[in-house]
Amino acid sequence: MIGRYALFALLCLPLLQACEQNTELQIQAPENKYIVCRGSALYLDNGRKWKTNPETTEGIDKMIAQVNALPPQPDLESYHRLGNALMEDFIYIVNYCAEMGENHEMVHAYLNPMQELIVPLQVSGLEVCETQLVKLKEHLDRYHQYFE
Repeated sequence: MIGRYALFALLCLPLLQACEQNTELQIQAPENKYIVCRGSALYLDNGRKWKTNPETTEGIDKMIAQVNALPPQPDLESYHRLGNALMEDFIYIVNYCAEMGENHEMVHAYLNPMQELIVPLQVSGLEVCETQLVKLKEHLDRYHQYFE
């Protein structure tokens, strides 16, 4: 009986390892402008910014304002409050996402990493929150480089 379980576990091991692999695909984009995010390249629309719906830009601008309003030496509670507020904005943006076609793909290429940047601000310790805030600021700063 134990042999069957061991054999089953051994046969499932390659499947589990394949699921854990995280490969990033870098695609050359027009004007050589891109960031990599989970296999999707974010790039300009032939040198022009992508058009988005007003709710997306409104939500991102609100997130930028909240991040910029954080005090210079925030405590852990401030980071957690910020993370919760940012997640509400993220959900708002996703719920009102109405782009179609390539615009839609570009918005989602930008939005894909956001949740992974925000969640640690909601639940982590001070050191992790400080690191995540830097990464989140860098990501938010990219929005107006690619979208209008």
